[in-house]
Amino acid sequence: METTATKNDNTNQNKNELQLTKTNKYENVDYKSDADYAVVVARTLLTPLGIYPLHGSDTSLSKFLIAIQIIIVFGLMLFLLVPHFIWTFFDAEDLKKLMKIIAAQIFNSLALIKFWTMIIHKKELRNCLIQLENNWKNVLCEEDRVIMIKNAKIGRFFTIAYLSLSYGGALPYHILLPLTAERIVKEDNSTQIPLPYPTDYVFFVPEDSPGYEMLFVTHIIISTMILSTNCGIYSLIATYIMHACCLFEVVCRHLDEFSKNNTNNFKTELTWIVENHNRAIQFAETLESSLNIVFLCEMVGCTVIICFLEYGVIVDWEDGKLLGLVTYVILMTSIFVNCFIISFAGERLKEQSIKIGESAYFAEWYLLPKGLVYDFMLIMIRSSKPASLSTGKVSDLSLAGFAGLVKTSAAYLNFIRAVV
Repeated sequence: METTATKNDNTNQNKNELQLTKTNKYENVDYKSDADYAVVVARTLLTPLGIYPLHGSDTSLSKFLIAIQIIIVFGLMLFLLVPHFIWTFFDAEDLKKLMKIIAAQIFNSLALIKFWTMIIHKKELRNCLIQLENNWKNVLCEEDRVIMIKNAKIGRFFTIAYLSLSYGGALPYHILLPLTAERIVKEDNSTQIPLPYPTDYVFFVPEDSPGYEMLFVTHIIISTMILSTNCGIYSLIATYIMHACCLFEVVCRHLDEFSKNNTNNFKTELTWIVENHNRAIQFAETLESSLNIVFLCEMVGCTVIICFLEYGVIVDWEDGKLLGLVTYVILMTSIFVNCFIISFAGERLKEQSIKIGESAYFAEWYLLPKGLVYDFMLIMIRSSKPASLSTGKVSDLSLAGFAGLVKTSAAYLNFIRAVV
């Protein structure tokens, strides 16, 4: 009995040593810089707005200061958007101009929805960022780190592409177009530059200098804040999705190498694979539950925005307005790129989760002990229901959905041209 107990103790000790060796054989000393590389753009844009998930701490004072910051930012947004809506529905007379303005209103409305989504789901999104940093810290080997860096670079590239197009189109829309637009003639026959957002302030009319110029600059600042909200949240979403993809890809790599493991410690390796597979699934499910409304608003809203931007391109082409034409083309391209990247990322996430089952099937499981074969079957069964992101639980976020968006926007454009 003592001999048997001694053997069992030795076996358990060997397993613990193997697990310890597996965990500690590689240490990512650069995990902080790696994690920072993935989230730095989103953090830079969202922290001044008070909605970055890791902004602040759990102390009462920090929560109070962040609440004040959010109230101020949201109040400034309403200061711009509410009078703009009032002007649109009660004072706008030029139908063609109105068609162009609606695209900006929808874009800004989407920013408000995203703004409050980040606040409502701050806890879940904060946990995702903490897990992201832990994954960089606990990476097992250099090969896994290379996979994570590759996906982080893809997310970073998506972000920079969208930011370049968004700021490249939105800033001329808010600054250059008003400066080059037809001047407003007042009752005393003096003229003034139209505001970036035509507005109707009920309680005051800032028509005289310097109030009008201050309001003009205020519009530009607030519109830039709204643009930063859209771009920052988009950057964070791209980071989240690509990190989820890399979690599945890392598990696939370990499954491919599983039967080639010469340590004969298959059970420990398979335990790690199953645990990390579940962790990747839970990470994707958290993104789905927290952001599916954002995805729905993004796809539906961008469909309408693209439609009105296409209309703006046609109108400025017919009127020979080169600056307006270029601005609307850039804005339309940025929205197309935005929708395509999100759809592509959703498609990639689904494909990577499916590849888990494929890797399990094509592994040399027939050379493994019989008990482990059943475990492989369970992995394949679990992978038959892939992780995916949905647009408000209506449809999956995929390239097929992007193709439908393009066709729908063209159909809406034909309808507007027929009516207007």
